[in-house]
Amino acid sequence: MNILLINPSLGKVYGKLRPPSQMHMGLAYLASMVKNENVRILDIDAERVDSSKFASIIKEGNFDIAGISVVTAAFYSSVELGKVIKKLSPRTLMVFGGIHPTIMPYEVLSFDFIDLVVKGEGEITFKEIVNCIKNGEMDFSKIPGIVYKDGKAIRETPPRTLINNLDELPFPARNLFKSKKYTYPDSLYKATVPIITSRGCPGKCSFCDSHNICGRSFRPRGVKNVVDEIELLIKNCNIKEIHIWDDNFATSKTRVLKIRDEIIRRKIKAKFAFPCGIRADFLDKEILLALKEMGAYSLAMGVESGNQEILNKCRKGIKLEKIEEIMSLIKKLKLETWAFFMIGLPGENVETIKQTINFAKKLNPDVAKFH
Repeated sequence: MNILLINPSLGKVYGKLRPPSQMHMGLAYLASMVKNENVRILDIDAERVDSSKFASIIKEGNFDIAGISVVTAAFYSSVELGKVIKKLSPRTLMVFGGIHPTIMPYEVLSFDFIDLVVKGEGEITFKEIVNCIKNGEMDFSKIPGIVYKDGKAIRETPPRTLINNLDELPFPARNLFKSKKYTYPDSLYKATVPIITSRGCPGKCSFCDSHNICGRSFRPRGVKNVVDEIELLIKNCNIKEIHIWDDNFATSKTRVLKIRDEIIRRKIKAKFAFPCGIRADFLDKEILLALKEMGAYSLAMGVESGNQEILNKCRKGIKLEKIEEIMSLIKKLKLETWAFFMIGLPGENVETIKQTINFAKKLNPDVAKFH
């Protein structure tokens, strides 16, 4: 099977990222599930693919399936890619997945050149789609977790059960990314890679859609499985810095301590950063010390607002006093501090915005990001 997996451009929304920030972990996991097929990952921004080059790739590729991972900001650029694919290769099955198609599958399928949407976690679903076509079938009705076109009708199958044992997933196929320039603008080393050690967050924040993909239950990978991947990246890929992209790495204190212990036991030397953030209400002095001992140097937290009523309305579940307490502990351990804030949450007014700005000044993180 010839399979094309695409990370669409975000250039029209955010501007061209130079160098590209990080490889797409979702596509890397999908590719690892069908590694026995002929899989190509195409990262539009990282590979500087213009419309002419993209057309050539489609003409020459003879792809059975093309899958695009879509966030809302990349939806319209993804639509343009889909049009080209279907025009130049009508037989190619056009699959959209990711957070935007998951929450708006019928809107996505209103475009005539899109055949199928994968909802939620896509690894097992995508493998079943590939096997279905490989076996000469076009009946997708028995594959959970999809919305698809059956002639002129649009059909939806029952939801896919979340993957309970994440250790069963192969390590992501990072080797399929052509660009060797992936980095992160605030990293200590140029050679940095992301890793996902768990899925799901028990938080109920009203502004977060993570639960639509990963659910609210915390599903951790095993300690050995996680540290095996870290060791592989350091020894085989000469990686010196790893960014942990979990929704909330510190959900289980016992697991954090075990990962720290295993990293020390294996004498693994690497720097770790948490750019996606960790909830303050899951942190304490022991966990923060463990993070530092395993090699962490940078830690981000979602603060959101400096007004407690606003935090309560968006179901953040954290007190401002707790945020101050944890920020102070992080600083005492001399870790780099990041804090994320949001302007315009429900109930916001000029006064609450000023309170958020003043609270950011009071916390005085190394980096304050406002959204």
